[in-house]
Amino acid sequence: MQLGRVGCETAPGERAEWTFVVGRGFLAVVPAGTQSPTVAALHALAAEPDVAIESLVELIPLAGPHEVASFAVIVPGARRDGDDADADGIPHDGIPVHAVVRGALAIDVFSIGGSRRFTDRNIRPWLLAEFQAVTGLVIGSPLASGTRADRLGSGTVCAVGIDAGDTLYWSVAGLPADAGDTILRPRRIVDDTVVLQRIEGAARPAAARVAAPAPVGPAATAVPDAAEPGRYGIRLATGEDLRLDRVYRIGRSPRARRILTGERLELVEVSSPSAVVSGNHLEIRQDGDAVVLTDLGSTNGTLVRFTLGRTQRLRSGASLTVLPGTTVDIGDGNLIEILPAG
Repeated sequence: MQLGRVGCETAPGERAEWTFVVGRGFLAVVPAGTQSPTVAALHALAAEPDVAIESLVELIPLAGPHEVASFAVIVPGARRDGDDADADGIPHDGIPVHAVVRGALAIDVFSIGGSRRFTDRNIRPWLLAEFQAVTGLVIGSPLASGTRADRLGSGTVCAVGIDAGDTLYWSVAGLPADAGDTILRPRRIVDDTVVLQRIEGAARPAAARVAAPAPVGPAATAVPDAAEPGRYGIRLATGEDLRLDRVYRIGRSPRARRILTGERLELVEVSSPSAVVSGNHLEIRQDGDAVVLTDLGSTNGTLVRFTLGRTQRLRSGASLTVLPGTTVDIGDGNLIEILPAG
């Protein structure tokens, strides 16, 4: 039984804006006219059922004469045995999905509970997010109006390979029996092991919070003093919980480089006896309904452990969005857990 339908369409009389590479285990969108070696490198992985999202992003030039200024990459996450599914294995409530987006693209993400639009928020080099229980995606220009869920079955059906159009649609609904390869089959993990536990025996150095210099002028009156409803939180290695009603810079000796209008900044100093934590290591903020991590050019990097068991090393200066349950390791036992909204 097929676990995904991919369709694409182009407005009548218009030239296709995007090139779509459809794989058994991923979807990639790049601008029409992208250099053929890049498209060919992505297409070379189309037959693979399980491709790491990092492997796909590495094939896309992010700078230089052949820079790809806008792109999106989608891969399925892991679905646990025991998750609700019908007799053919189609999940009742969708599948987990990882998405990377950069530039002039928007991904409308649909689930049983509604939809949301995912864009890069001008974060560079790109932004990554993890979504749960996804039933469909629509990928196209962010200038397009909000897409309705009933559009998920639109467009010409795309098989594994290369296609073109203005909008790409994917839905978890099954394909016709003769439609070809499975698209975005979720990976499975067999047990319920929690991989985001604190490391037993790891040092739990004390953390000191230092108030950053307050903004001056009109911006000072725009900074709220109390936590807003629906704010996520973080838990430090000391067990202290902090609400994301402000921006936190975390490191061995963090400092404020600048304060953006309307934001409140707090510096969190952590102990690092072996100096693996950089002075200014990590920034954590809530942006809308997303939690954004930014590595502040650390020397030894930041390790992110997602709720579904996947890990990713955040490159120096890079940002990504994460869900509650994610754990961030900056070294020397300094584990930071992302907490649900409270």
